[in-house]
Amino acid sequence: MKLLSISLGSWLLALLLMLTTFSFLSSVNNFNSVTVTSLILAALLFSLAYAPSLSWLRKRMGGCRPAMLFPLASAVVLNIPVFLIEILAIGRTLAPSEAFFSISAFLLMGTVFGLGFVWNYQDTAL
Repeated sequence: MKLLSISLGSWLLALLLMLTTFSFLSSVNNFNSVTVTSLILAALLFSLAYAPSLSWLRKRMGGCRPAMLFPLASAVVLNIPVFLIEILAIGRTLAPSEAFFSISAFLLMGTVFGLGFVWNYQDTAL
């Protein structure tokens, strides 16, 4: 239950960043709701995918040491497919600034989840 709440909390933080970014950067004529909706759903799926990946990493490493490996893994390594897709979408469905802020939202979401994971499981036995 704690992992689910950490996932949803990190997703809500990224959602807040994405929605404020898209509302500030997109004009009424340029606003593509399909793009925003798909990014929100992708963020939700990725936030739920962090838990099994970091649990596997914790088991493989024998605990949460080194602690910075977990936020780095969830922020960068697990989000590589999202980063590549958003970079490829520049000029097609996303403006460069929208892609940059969306990538930033995924980085933030992964970092928050990784920090919450370490904070929750650092003193817990395997």
